[in-house]
Order: sequence, then C-alpha cells, then structure tokens
Amino acid sequence: MRKICCFFGCSVVEYPRVQAADAAGGEKMRKKKIRRYTRREVRRNRIIAFCCLVVLAVLLVALIVWGIKGLLTGSRAEENSVSSGSDSSIFSSQASGQVSSAGSSSHEPSSSTADSSAGESLSSPASSENSSSLASSGVSSGSSTAASGSSDPYYETGMPILVNPDSLMPDGYSPTVVSVGGNYKLETRAAAAWADMQTAASKDGVSLWIISAYRTLERQTELYNEKVSEYKNLGYSEEQAKIEAGKWVAVPGTSEHCLGYAADLCSLEESFENSDQFAWLQKHCAEYGFILRYPKDKVDITKISYEPWHYRYVGSNHAQIIMSQGLCLEEYLEQYGA
Repeated sequence: MRKICCFFGCSVVEYPRVQAADAAGGEKMRKKKIRRYTRREVRRNRIIAFCCLVVLAVLLVALIVWGIKGLLTGSRAEENSVSSGSDSSIFSSQASGQVSSAGSSSHEPSSSTADSSAGESLSSPASSENSSSLASSGVSSGSSTAASGSSDPYYETGMPILVNPDSLMPDGYSPTVVSVGGNYKLETRAAAAWADMQTAASKDGVSLWIISAYRTLERQTELYNEKVSEYKNLGYSEEQAKIEAGKWVAVPGTSEHCLGYAADLCSLEESFENSDQFAWLQKHCAEYGFILRYPKDKVDITKISYEPWHYRYVGSNHAQIIMSQGLCLEEYLEQYGA
C-alpha cells in the first residue's frame, strides 16, 4: 500500500493483493454458509428418515399383532372341532349298536354347561297311540322300526319327554354320557349324532363347535343358588332374588342341560342367527336328529327366550317333522305325544 499526498490531504490506494485477500475472505464466508446449510439439510433429512422408519416399524408391528390375533381366533374356533374329530370314529362305531337297542330302552338324558339355557326335554318309549299319530305324518314306527333304524342311525323309537319350567326332570334320572371333546359331554346317541353332524358341516366348509353341553343336577343347583345369593346381596328379598336368578340360570330340574341331549353351539349371542353356521344348521340339523329348541316365534309357548345356539337331539324321525313344520317341541308333543 502506498500513500499519495496532495493539496487536500492523503488518500489510500490498495494494491491488487489486498483486493485478492478480501475476495478470499468472501469466498471463505460463502463456503462456511454452504457448510452450515448442508449440515442443516443433512439433519433435516436424517429426521425425516428416522420418522419414516418409526412409521414403518409401527405399521409392521400392527400387522404382526393383527396376524397373531387372527391366528389365535382361528385356533380357538377350531379347537373343539379338532379335539372332537379324534372321537368321531368312536362315536360312529357306537351309533349302530346304540340304535339297535333303542326299541327296548328309553332315551337317556344329558345336560350341557351353558348357564343361560333353561327348559329342556328327554325321551321315553312311544305308546301305540304315538305310533299311529306318527304314521299319519309319514314317519314309520312299530314293526317297521327295525328296518328304519337299520338305514337311519339317528332314528329314535322313543317319544321325546318334555322338561321345562312347567315339567320337571324325572327323579333319579342319570344319563350315560361320553366326551365330545374338551370338557364337554353328551349322551352316547347324541354324541354319535353330533360327531357325524360336525364332520358333515366341516366337509361343507362350516366349522361347528360346542360351548356348553352336559351339566349335572348338582352343578345346576350350585349355579342357581349362587345367582340367588348374588341378588340377595344386592338387597332383593328371597322370593324376588329367585325370580331374578331364574332369568339367567335355569331352576334346578327344569334345564335340558342336565339331560345330555342338548348343546349350545358356537356363540351365545343372538347375532349367531346371521352366521353361516346357523344357516347350515337350519338346513341340515334334522338329518342328524337335532332341532332348534327355542325358536324366535315360539317364545310364548316355550317360555324361554330365543336361543339360536341351543340344539336338542330328539332323533331324525322326530326332528324332521319338527323342523319341516316349524314346530317347537311342546307343539310336537301336543300333536303326536301321549
């Protein structure tokens, strides 16, 4: 740098190298700004990438949980079907021997474990009057029973005996029951018919399983007394507590679940009537001797609320009449019973 003096004073003249230094400083500042901007961009991109990974991880976990839940639900739905399948051959082999002896013995009662079911029925030998009544409906009986039984393993010569809130279960009634999978049991003939019906439904792509079956009279009494105590603890009188308890648990001696011929299937929700299982049962249950015990339009007769899940074994000859004519068991016995 040199100084140039004049009349007015001094002025400063910069050499080119000073200008270059300033330019270099400006370039340095520009590069620093670029680096800062680049670092900010990198941080932002990293944050975005991290958020994307978190979202993907959450979605993946949700899919895994959903898949596991679906598998568990399917497993529960098939559990009873699988466990019962192993017994089906035993039940089928028993069926012919049991049916052949049906003409000389009455139906043995069975019971189910569903606390919500009440009002059941069992079976007894048919009288000559019953036989003539059934003959007029196209159902063979009497001397033709053996022939019918030989071709239909679910044919029953005995007339169903009514058990409901107005008709108590016979004293000393003790059914012979066998396992139908899990902790559930049914009377031997009903068990064989159930195994065949479950297998047939499975072949049609419909899964059926039992959620309650046989229950002893002692167990029924225990459940009823527990419910009565529950209402008494809420301040109800003894009489009112029994009335309220009876709405949820059948009074001992009035439930089909103590007979061995009744079973609750798949669901205890009224929406079960909209399921594929219900549609299949409505079409085929009578073929295996089962009926829908408490129809929606028969509540005033059965005095039991509509239960689309509750099925009763009565024998195919009785069941086909009941289901085809839209009867409940009470009406059937009134028309064809003693």
